[in-house]
Amino acid sequence: MMLSGLRDRARALLRRRIWSRRGSGLWSRSESRPGPQVGLLVAAGVVGVMAALVKELLLIMSVHLGELFWGGEGTVPGLIAQAPVGMRLLLPAAGGVVAGLVLVYGIRVTRAAPGWGLLEAVVLRDGVLKFRPALIRSLSSLLTIATGGPVGREGPIVLMASTLASKLGQWLHMPTRNLRVLTAAGVASGMAAAYNAPVASSLFAMEIILGTFAMEVFAPLVCASVAAIMVNHMLHGSQPVFSVPDLQMVSSWELGVYLLVGLGGGLLSVFFLNSLRLTASSFQRLRLGRPLSMGLVGLLLGVVFLYYPQISGGGRGLTNSLLNADYAWRLAGILLLLKLLMSGLTVGAGAVGGLFTPSLFIGGAMGFGVGTLVQHVAPGAAADPAAYALVGMGAMLAGTTHAPIMAILMIFELSLNYSLLLPLMLACATASLLAHTLSPDSIYTAALKHKGASLDNPEAKVMTSLKVRDIMRREFESVKPHTPLPQILDKFLEGRHNHIYVADADQRFLGAIGLHDLKEALQEREEISFIIAHDLMRPAFEVTTPGEELARVMERLWAQDCERIPVVADSESRRLVGTVSKRDILGVYTLEVMQRRTLVTKFRGAEGPDAAAYVELPRDYHVDGVQVGKALAGCTLAESRLREKFGVTVLMIRRRLADGGESRLAPTPATRLEAGDGLVVFGPREGITGLKAL
Repeated sequence: MMLSGLRDRARALLRRRIWSRRGSGLWSRSESRPGPQVGLLVAAGVVGVMAALVKELLLIMSVHLGELFWGGEGTVPGLIAQAPVGMRLLLPAAGGVVAGLVLVYGIRVTRAAPGWGLLEAVVLRDGVLKFRPALIRSLSSLLTIATGGPVGREGPIVLMASTLASKLGQWLHMPTRNLRVLTAAGVASGMAAAYNAPVASSLFAMEIILGTFAMEVFAPLVCASVAAIMVNHMLHGSQPVFSVPDLQMVSSWELGVYLLVGLGGGLLSVFFLNSLRLTASSFQRLRLGRPLSMGLVGLLLGVVFLYYPQISGGGRGLTNSLLNADYAWRLAGILLLLKLLMSGLTVGAGAVGGLFTPSLFIGGAMGFGVGTLVQHVAPGAAADPAAYALVGMGAMLAGTTHAPIMAILMIFELSLNYSLLLPLMLACATASLLAHTLSPDSIYTAALKHKGASLDNPEAKVMTSLKVRDIMRREFESVKPHTPLPQILDKFLEGRHNHIYVADADQRFLGAIGLHDLKEALQEREEISFIIAHDLMRPAFEVTTPGEELARVMERLWAQDCERIPVVADSESRRLVGTVSKRDILGVYTLEVMQRRTLVTKFRGAEGPDAAAYVELPRDYHVDGVQVGKALAGCTLAESRLREKFGVTVLMIRRRLADGGESRLAPTPATRLEAGDGLVVFGPREGITGLKAL
């Protein structure tokens, strides 16, 4: 009777699982959705307050250091104009050497990477920034700015704000997705505090740093920016950054001239970006070291200060003078060329600082020159040159960032002038389109691409940026090794999973029992009453760890051919801490990818053009054929690691048969490649090119 009862319970269990599989699917039952992420919003508000306070502290330090180095009171450009000739010439060189030494020895002490980038931190490091390296780079930047370096103060402000945001997220043990958002909130609040522009700063973080316009991302960024602006307003009031007179179009024919301003902004931004690349590569080839390189640029800067001390700093005062027509067009042109040259040399030599404010002046000076020329040609029929300067600022900003909407909103918030909406939209769109055509990388993505990363494949980024810890479930079914078969059956009946894990008293994972294992035991053994978990378990069962990427987990699920795999604390202890399933991964992948940019590619079947289908592919990805050579012959697909090395996926294998025919194989990780096989692969052009050269 006992054996008969066990068999009946096992059959009932199998019937139940068969019907549950028929009725289940990815969306067969409603999953409990998380409510509003109140904790993330509160943390973002705290980040905004910290960003505003950091901005105040850094500005005070910058002012006092400038007054200390140059002697006297006032702004750095004014102090340089009053300084003796020898000090003008030598102090920028000394400041460059000291700032370079701070970077070199600070990086050596903290063992940090030699270059920094907020976009790199979000894309490549999952929003993780370290405090001591950021502090060292900010100190170096302050030294550069205080001694007259032509870079913006927004650099250290945004860097420290985003670093504090990252440290707060790490301290709160936020999942990777939220940590990346909170770090971006630090960027947004730092920009908002520096420029008094909350809307444009939030859009900057969404469009450039995160690359998404999802509403769940927008809310934390806005909270951080608004908190920073509230503190700003309490300390300094609500005045705009630039005091701009009432500027308007005089006639509609001016739109043609504003189109030329947009074209000029696009060309100038590409030239600016290329000059940054050229100077950086030139200093690398010279191998002078960062302190000496920065010192030489400082010496050249000192020579310029003998005649034009106005170009020191980010150029906010210069831009204000342009917008109030305080400069002649010849002087504006000279300052434009010097700012363009010296900003590129300073950053190319290795200095840390912002380029956002210098690019505003460069664009403004270009627009001011165009406006002055138009007034000379048609006096009284064109707007004030300051109007063209304001539009030129937006065009340059749109060209360097490839973000025209952000540029439009930024100019609005910086000036509080909404009368030039049409020309500003036209110029920004033109500049962004032209710059993107001539140089696909913006001023922010160029460095990221140089490090081997890409923003053109956000789908792959989802699977590589998210970790198991972000989606794992803490609950799991486990039994001890000596658990008898009746209790194992009860476990299966109580749960909905197809595997039960076997763990010892210390929760060390030993193996897994599947439904098919039970079926084989019931069919092949007569004395099933003596069967225990140890007899049924499979020790060689795939496991993962909390820090593993989801892309690798999907490969494990594929190799194991199961719905979920156990999560162990580490490979040594193998302590069972949770599970991760295909359903969890597909769910988060769908939520992420639905808001990503894709391209549509047409595939034609062998049946002819009527069998064509459209498939959405990421940008710069395509399908191609690759011949298997000696390097891959004899390896399995798993051993070849093509996806890891080249980022390509094998869709099909074409293999020649002995009779001259062709066999088409659906690949698995265990499929062994043979010389002469034709692989149909999908991936980036660069990856496929590298695979062909193997």
